[in-house]
Amino acid sequence: MTATGGPQFHGSIHGSQIAIGNQDVSQLQYVTADGGLSDRLARSVNSVLEALESLKLDPEGETAVRQDAEAALEEATQPEPDVGRVRRLLGRIQVVLAPIAAGAATGAASGTAELAHTVLADLQRALP
Repeated sequence: MTATGGPQFHGSIHGSQIAIGNQDVSQLQYVTADGGLSDRLARSVNSVLEALESLKLDPEGETAVRQDAEAALEEATQPEPDVGRVRRLLGRIQVVLAPIAAGAATGAASGTAELAHTVLADLQRALP
């Protein structure tokens, strides 16, 4: 069944410009080459780095997250960042933090699980 009477959007329209019912339309939009990737990513990854102590990861996990976070920040600031590499690095961070966010890690307090969940949500929003 096809709906009538107006526009329909299926999927994300973030950053889109839409004109409906106009005869003559002139729209301008400035979009950076990375679509704001470096800013979004920097905020999210910095929140991960700030939360590391509170997350109480084992030393190996903390080192891995710190290295991946720093590498993701470095990649995102490149003139032409490799989005695939950024996704892989953030994915590895998510793998370490997901069990904590789910409360599955041994001894994970509810505050720690909430913090991990918040950090993961921020990372997900920052993904290109």
